[in-house]
Amino acid sequence: MEPFQLIVLALGFAVGLSFLGEWIRTLIPGLRQVFIPGAVIGGTAALLMGPQLNPALTEGAGFAKVYETLSRFPSVFITVVFACLMLARPIAKFSTILRRAGPQIVMGHVYAWGQYVIGIGVTLLILGPVFSLNELAGASIAIGFQGGHGTAAGLQSTFEKLGFEDGYTIAYAVATFGILSAAIFGPLLATALRRKGKEALKENTSEPGEPAVEKDTDEEEDSGISFSPLTGKLTLHLALIGGVILMGWLFLQGGQHLEEWIRSGEVETLYTSYIPLFSVVLIMAFFLQWVLQGLGWDRVFDRSLIDHVSAFALDMVLFGALATLNLSTIGKQWVPILILCVAGLSWNLCVFFLLGPRVYPKPWFPYGLGDLGGGTASTASGLLLIRVADPKKQTSAKQAYSEKQPLYEPFMGGGLVTAFALPVMVGLGAWAALGITVVILGIWLGVVMRIRQKE
Repeated sequence: MEPFQLIVLALGFAVGLSFLGEWIRTLIPGLRQVFIPGAVIGGTAALLMGPQLNPALTEGAGFAKVYETLSRFPSVFITVVFACLMLARPIAKFSTILRRAGPQIVMGHVYAWGQYVIGIGVTLLILGPVFSLNELAGASIAIGFQGGHGTAAGLQSTFEKLGFEDGYTIAYAVATFGILSAAIFGPLLATALRRKGKEALKENTSEPGEPAVEKDTDEEEDSGISFSPLTGKLTLHLALIGGVILMGWLFLQGGQHLEEWIRSGEVETLYTSYIPLFSVVLIMAFFLQWVLQGLGWDRVFDRSLIDHVSAFALDMVLFGALATLNLSTIGKQWVPILILCVAGLSWNLCVFFLLGPRVYPKPWFPYGLGDLGGGTASTASGLLLIRVADPKKQTSAKQAYSEKQPLYEPFMGGGLVTAFALPVMVGLGAWAALGITVVILGIWLGVVMRIRQKE
């Protein structure tokens, strides 16, 4: 079978089963309530049908090569997701964001750096000596919880280059635990806190909710540009996304050549080769959006259309990663994986209950639930928990949480720090990485104490 035919067949297989999963999700109330994407259901179905559990079926139908193609989906499509993250999204003034979303930014860093400290510490002190687990597994909590399935899947090639192929599966399993925890138990916690703080929500007047007015703008009319009624607008947006990816690839290639030139003959240990493309693409997307916004050209592009492209790419990431998930690794490492998951979730809950009431505006729980959901599963999970806790928008929790993302996601939520964590651990050593993360966590905790002193 030709490579092009394999790609088309793999895409059709992924889209078809994702659609079936979405249809099943809408029919079963329980699945709809826990916010599980159709791609996750479809990817799970593909895993059950795949060569790991049904080798005779896949080999007999010549379908094994399709699964090999699906295994490449995460690293390819995660680049598209990160290219879309900042495009056509207005970049507000730093002072404005800091004033409204400051507590969210601080708490996000406390969650993230604490996950590195807990993960690396548990791995060095327990999982390494007892289960002979690679030290790089210490970053799995932050990769899985903060970055989610997409980032875990996108780092697959980095894990492989660093000699820890099982790390991708472990990080993906942690991400699965995180999203299930947030989806199943998160709404229960949000509902309980909303009932308990019902009076606080009613009395809240210092933080007005967002106005229930949705913008309805015609991008073509505003921009003054006429697109083809069939393909022109979509083509332009795909060209923008493709241009950002090309910029990131060229930048990364230039960095590798520069390091090779600086380090002369030591070409076998290029540290820049460990940097995933998606993290560089994120920087290029932020830079390009800043330039377009400064020139006034950003009005040409439609954020909703870019969101659709990003959502499709993320579905392909989830489907491909789940369909080809290494079940043997999970079977062998289920105890270390469970320990990492429990340790990470315990940290998140401690931060939420112990620091949340001290840092966030009153009533604190709608603000805190957003960061808890985002620090355990995904940005969407955080928004879901805010909606459950504050359905009438009596606080500005959603606005503050949304404004946090441009200053947080490029670094911690699957961004630069997440991408560089593994190479840094290899270059400096896990113990040195633990020391660095402890110091940084201490700094952010000091910021928390200063916020408390000002109240």
